[in-house]
Amino acid sequence: MSRCLSKVEDTFSIAGRGLVFVPGIVPIGDERFRVGDPLLLRRPDGTCLETVISGLALCCPNPRHEVDVLLKGLTKHDVPIGTEIWSVDSDECLTVRR
Repeated sequence: MSRCLSKVEDTFSIAGRGLVFVPGIVPIGDERFRVGDPLLLRRPDGTCLETVISGLALCCPNPRHEVDVLLKGLTKHDVPIGTEIWSVDSDECLTVRR
């Protein structure tokens, strides 16, 4: 089942790796995220952008066990503050733009 994973409060770029949004994703139960998993970005202006996870990192230990997600080829303009990051159910049809 698809779910809202995070709501973007800030973004920053890591040269050569991609754009990171803050806060990261907090997995629920045995939920796992992998490079190549599809994501849907629902932006504040009502538009949506389909993308995939290009990298994962734990930048620093945190009590919520947030996973930082890298999105290659996107800029701060593509992922404005307030964007909702949604998982995509494997049963849903999604055309991914990389």
